[in-house]
Amino acid sequence: MLKNKTEKEKAYIFLIIGITAMASASLIIRLTSAPPIIIASYRLLIASLILLLLNRKTLKLPKNLPILLIAGLSLGMHFYSWISSLFLTTVANAVVLVNTSPIFISLLSYIFEKKKPTRSFFLSLFFILLGIVLITNNKISLKFGKGELLAILGAITFAIYLYMGRYLSPNLSVSSYITLVYFTGGIILLVFAILTKTPLIVYPLKIYFNVFLLALIPQLIGHTSANYAIRILSPNATSIILIGETVIATLLALVFLKEKITLLQTLGMLLIIIGIIYSSLKEK
Repeated sequence: MLKNKTEKEKAYIFLIIGITAMASASLIIRLTSAPPIIIASYRLLIASLILLLLNRKTLKLPKNLPILLIAGLSLGMHFYSWISSLFLTTVANAVVLVNTSPIFISLLSYIFEKKKPTRSFFLSLFFILLGIVLITNNKISLKFGKGELLAILGAITFAIYLYMGRYLSPNLSVSSYITLVYFTGGIILLVFAILTKTPLIVYPLKIYFNVFLLALIPQLIGHTSANYAIRILSPNATSIILIGETVIATLLALVFLKEKITLLQTLGMLLIIIGIIYSSLKEK
């Protein structure tokens, strides 16, 4: 019992570190003037190569290789669809829709673990999505087009990628999982970039440095922490806490990009924090 409690406390610490690291992605991407598919593919490939050097002696393939390939494809599709949606709809629509991923994670949890989402989960999610609407300055559009579909696809694929790590956890370590999944996702995006004739190497040195930072901070620290936590905490609780990234990203934009925070945005951040705390207390 004590060990279980200690592991949960450790998982929460990793999640706090993780969402802080993941929140830095939006800040770095805004300062990186390169095609989204290049940013995403190089980010994943650099992260996987670093992991390969660190884990080359302990790396092993899972028995269920197709599940790993699905996870890698999902991760690559998440980045591509999410970034693409930002150019095809309002930022507000994209942010709100991509943060519906907890709904899909709870669905996967029900399918594979027969765990029904609780009322407290939906109540927490309601507060959080309302908070996100306020953070985006209430600029939600009721239209539903290609951009909105891509944002929802981003939410679904993020849920699949994250949950597959939990599904494979009995037979595959976190280090092996993330190394293989990051590499698979990166290769898939790189192939897509080649097929769409996107330039691969004609970028200033600053771009490569920013992409290295993306690989090091939001990917290696952020996503790895999330993959560790979901093996210990419930999928629903993990997905809810991960939305806290939105609050931290808003605060980072205030500090580093001098973006103003309105009263509505402040209220939105408070609602998100309330939703996360309520969900965490229910998780105990």
